[in-house]
Amino acid sequence: MSETLARVVRVEGESAWVEVEAPSSCGACGGRGCGSSSVFGQLFRARPASYPVHNAIAAEVGDSVIVAVADGELLRAALRGYGVPLSLLLAGAVIGLALAGEIGSIVGAVSGLLLGAVSMRRIAAGRPSIVRHGGAEDFSCSTHR
Repeated sequence: MSETLARVVRVEGESAWVEVEAPSSCGACGGRGCGSSSVFGQLFRARPASYPVHNAIAAEVGDSVIVAVADGELLRAALRGYGVPLSLLLAGAVIGLALAGEIGSIVGAVSGLLLGAVSMRRIAAGRPSIVRHGGAEDFSCSTHR
């Protein structure tokens, strides 16, 4: 599992909204280069983004928690997010070209892209989950549980 440190900012039923807390290089990972946020990333972001996750441990607002996502889920999400719409766009373009020429290709491509966007709402996605309470001292960039 891939894990990251976060802080709970809102709780709604079985979901919690968290803001990711990237550890500094001198903190949790001791400078081992775990991908902590850069100065430029902090300059161009107005406020931290919050994300909905499954609140498996009933964490409350203000709690520092460890959020995990199953191995391979990030790759599957990228394939769903890019692969499905692109495949449907290309399929629509090819079918439209075969049926009605260039105009049919354009209409088919747009139709395929729209179908891909709609299908994204229907495809089940793995959801990150809060796995335990913890702060920077409990978090290691190499943690895989």
